[in-house]
Amino acid sequence: MMRVRTVATVGFLVAAGGVLQGCALRHTSEARTYVLDAMSPSASSEKREGSPVAVVGVDKVTVPGWIDRPQITSRSAGGEVVTDEYARWGEPISRGIQRVLAENLAGLLADRRLVSAPYPPGIDPDQRVLVAISEAARQADGSVLVEARWSVVAPGGKVLASGRSSQRTPGGAAAAGGIVAGLNQALAGLSREIAEGLPR
Repeated sequence: MMRVRTVATVGFLVAAGGVLQGCALRHTSEARTYVLDAMSPSASSEKREGSPVAVVGVDKVTVPGWIDRPQITSRSAGGEVVTDEYARWGEPISRGIQRVLAENLAGLLADRRLVSAPYPPGIDPDQRVLVAISEAARQADGSVLVEARWSVVAPGGKVLASGRSSQRTPGGAAAAGGIVAGLNQALAGLSREIAEGLPR
């Protein structure tokens, strides 16, 4: 009997230790959540008084499937896509990029009114900004690269302006926070290119 009790006691302690260890692992592996940020107000233009000269709409941004996921993604050597299970987006990445571009353009274009799709009832933008992202991730060298095609179209679909942008921030973005900061910086550069290309 004593022998059985000893084994049972040891088994209980091992099981209890496993539960505690599991709790500790879950606690230390808790996922962090990030969102993209627009440029600071000091980096944008001052708003002008009076009615806006035009309403500019930012359509839904398209991103590749390997980027469009909850986890923050990176590139490694050989084209491998690496996902960080413990660093996640607080909103769909396509929506986050659209939001940041609209906020950045609102600051850069002091004489325009900026709206984001889906547009409010009764709002028909004079110009619509279409953006297709092909790359938005940390690269193997530690830099953060954003590549995109953009165009500005009139209500009838006529292309008023278009361009291809490649924005790369310096290396050193090792952790998720650095990747997000690099994306913010790259999207600021993309926003400036679009703002400069918009018809006046």
